[in-house]
Amino acid sequence: MKHSPVCLLRNSLKNIIQCEKIIKKNIENESFEKQFLWLSTRRFISHAQAIICLCNKKQNLEALMLLRPIIELVVNLRWIIEDSTGNNRKQFMESTEYTFNNSGIPQMGGYWTEKNLKDRMLAIGFASDYYEAVVKKLHEEIHVNPAVIARAHNKNLTSMSREAIFSVACQWAGHLLAAANKLYPKECFMNHKDVWSKIKVNSPAM
Repeated sequence: MKHSPVCLLRNSLKNIIQCEKIIKKNIENESFEKQFLWLSTRRFISHAQAIICLCNKKQNLEALMLLRPIIELVVNLRWIIEDSTGNNRKQFMESTEYTFNNSGIPQMGGYWTEKNLKDRMLAIGFASDYYEAVVKKLHEEIHVNPAVIARAHNKNLTSMSREAIFSVACQWAGHLLAAANKLYPKECFMNHKDVWSKIKVNSPAM
């Protein structure tokens, strides 16, 4: 039986929030990977809560904007913790440093901005179809492709429905949970497959 993507995201988020409170109690004594998961989880919670709030106010376009950072956040998480060489972690840490330009504005992660999200997704096992169908769509909205301006005369500023936005968010909640269960197999994180199996649209293209 399929579940409403709205309820599924709410239930997944509730579980993630509960588990975040548990793992943060001893986080300072944990490995880099577990600390990175915790920091990523906190950011995921913030974005997911904002998506729910915006969709409730029928601000689908604004909610859609938050899907891109959620995707990149979780891709980065998997890209780092699943790399046994440590090279990805090194690249990420080097990009946390920043300098100030002549106007006093910090230039952060210059090297990181040159990294291709599609390449990182392919590296962790995604098919290019997912990038083309979902991420490229978000890219068009964020960078104001001329076609999205042409739709502005319609009642809805984006063609992605509330249910579609929640479905994508649920897919990435599943990826976060998969990473969490990899690092905390004995904690109370939901099984990511229990989330994916309840999504009305196709499961992530892996």
